[in-house]
Amino acid sequence: MASGNLLHKWFPTAERPLVISAPMFTVANGALAAAVTKAGGLGMVPAGMDPSATSPHLAALDEHLAVASRILAESDRSSGSAGGDGILAPLPIGVGFLTLLATPEAYRANALPVLRRHRPAFVWLFGSDPAGYGPLIELFHEAGAEWGIKVFVQVGTVEAAREVVRQGADVVIVDALRGEDEFREGRGKEVAVVAAGGVVDGRGVAAALALGADGVAMGTRFMTCPEADSSSFVRNAILSTSDGGATTARSSINDAIMGYPTWSNLYAGRTILHSGLEDIANGVPIERVHESFKTAMSEGDGKRMITFAGTGVGLAKKLQPAGETVHEVRAEALAVIARLKGNY
Repeated sequence: MASGNLLHKWFPTAERPLVISAPMFTVANGALAAAVTKAGGLGMVPAGMDPSATSPHLAALDEHLAVASRILAESDRSSGSAGGDGILAPLPIGVGFLTLLATPEAYRANALPVLRRHRPAFVWLFGSDPAGYGPLIELFHEAGAEWGIKVFVQVGTVEAAREVVRQGADVVIVDALRGEDEFREGRGKEVAVVAAGGVVDGRGVAAALALGADGVAMGTRFMTCPEADSSSFVRNAILSTSDGGATTARSSINDAIMGYPTWSNLYAGRTILHSGLEDIANGVPIERVHESFKTAMSEGDGKRMITFAGTGVGLAKKLQPAGETVHEVRAEALAVIARLKGNY
């Protein structure tokens, strides 16, 4: 059984309660990740979904990690200094891989050299059938054994969580955690649980901890930070949206509308409502919806823009640097916990 200190044993720069910035493709970057880590959280950078030899995603990953490393090297939390044995400590940054397309061989040939160059503390895997993560988990564990890399896997159900624990995941990221964390017992190893989905402020963090999480991952709140690569439209859409339960919807078709591979029905991204989803519901072919999206992008038609956001989107109300966000959310969570302890 994992203890509440497990994540902090693995990631000693992190403070409690632990806040992780999600590896948002096209949004997260080295500056955002470093700011979160410097504030006592764990920052992440995206690796995209293309690990081919000429992948622009891996080229961007290389730059993201280089930027994060440079920023952290200038702070007291730098992980780049050598220890007494002369071995470099891992970079306290995570890398998020969208695994829906690639093979272990492609990762071995093209992604692992980038990881070995920068030594990130962990990787986050998302997009495969839960039964198929074993080879990737083994691959990343072996590649990063020298610096103790950890493997996070994001899932959406308790059964999927049990499956990835059986295959060797160190951390399970659970969307919509409901306290059903008996899947921690697996393969005789310690497993940590991170809650994701709808967490935007300290109240959400406190609730996730009460349900058994060891930490939380946040995406929507960090999309409005100045360090993020979000467009002005995305920032404005998030800040102007209220009641995420009524103004957002889950669909596996959003990426296809934008021209990316269609996700399986196992996964569905949540977005602020847009005209493309209405078209799909009315039977408009995906090819036409995609063309309409491209036209909207060139013309600035907000009705067809796609903004990924969780159900807590209505709680994101201000532009705020990432480090300040981490400090504020942590302080709110601790205040809630203290108040509850005093009342009961």
